[in-house]
Amino acid sequence: MADINISRLKKFNTNKFMFHVSDEKLTLGHIDFWIEEFLKSEIPFSILVRTEKSYKEAVKKYTNMQICYAKNPVDVETVVNAQPDLKMVLYSLNSSKNIHLLRFNHLTHIFIGSKNSEWLSQFNKSYRAYDEIWCGGEFVKDRIKEEIQNTGHLQFKIVGKPQLKDIFLSSEHSIKDGAFIYVDNDQLLIEKIYYANVVNNNNMFFLLNDKNIKNDLKKAAKNNMLDKKIKIFEDKDLMGDFINKSDCIITDIKKLTPYLLAYDLPIIVYLEKEIDKYKIEPEILRNIIYYFNTKEELNEILQKLKVNDVLKQERKKITNYFFNIEATKTNKFINLLKGGN
Repeated sequence: MADINISRLKKFNTNKFMFHVSDEKLTLGHIDFWIEEFLKSEIPFSILVRTEKSYKEAVKKYTNMQICYAKNPVDVETVVNAQPDLKMVLYSLNSSKNIHLLRFNHLTHIFIGSKNSEWLSQFNKSYRAYDEIWCGGEFVKDRIKEEIQNTGHLQFKIVGKPQLKDIFLSSEHSIKDGAFIYVDNDQLLIEKIYYANVVNNNNMFFLLNDKNIKNDLKKAAKNNMLDKKIKIFEDKDLMGDFINKSDCIITDIKKLTPYLLAYDLPIIVYLEKEIDKYKIEPEILRNIIYYFNTKEELNEILQKLKVNDVLKQERKKITNYFFNIEATKTNKFINLLKGGN
């Protein structure tokens, strides 16, 4: 293959924006995270990837998308010139290759990030090269301003997290009648949670990836005549089907993510050691979580939650700080794509 391929561009395209994905290993993940929101906007767009491997993978998965490949700055210019109606470029990653596009002054350059970039990225002065940064909430805006100091002309726009819209809307009308268990592949953790819930005799929902652990849990449940009260899921996408009947989320540090806040449920985290609490990032999560080490501690938390979730209001506040709930529910991201406010 040559250093450029624009064969998938429509001959007389009217593309208004282009999504630039420059990370070879994460190309499909970045596209997966944003593609549905782009399609919902009903605005013509294209995707530009920067390696031959990424191009082959992307066109295989997204057979009807206008996907281009350009390796060098001259090739990038050809891609831009082939889209006369182009107004904006959206960036998922702050990489050195972005400069190949940032030099086009007639385009608006917008950093939208990837799934976890708001809390994992190391922000620096190079972000001032963009015209705008679209933020999920005030959290990332504050991070950038703190780390860059003088942000100059850079505009920050709060767009929420459009991928969470359905979760926010459904959690408003949910009816809790069970217990949801969300765990990593840690046999010790499962034993503790399993034992605790046997004692409480709750309905149990497990999300598991490890086949051996799943089988062990099934056997344990059957031996205790609780197999009808346990439901095991292997696919994370199934979470939305039952999460709204749940009472809480129980996990460990490896599976803890700010996205769990969107379900508006108490989050209970297993700590192998007390000091492990200080490994939790972003740090702001640490004070809105319940912690346990032993089955007795877990039981105590579950009993107290039946009376009062004392962290609920603060958890809601931090959720909004990460993912501006109102902006998410009102389609702020798509409205901005369409040129609105």
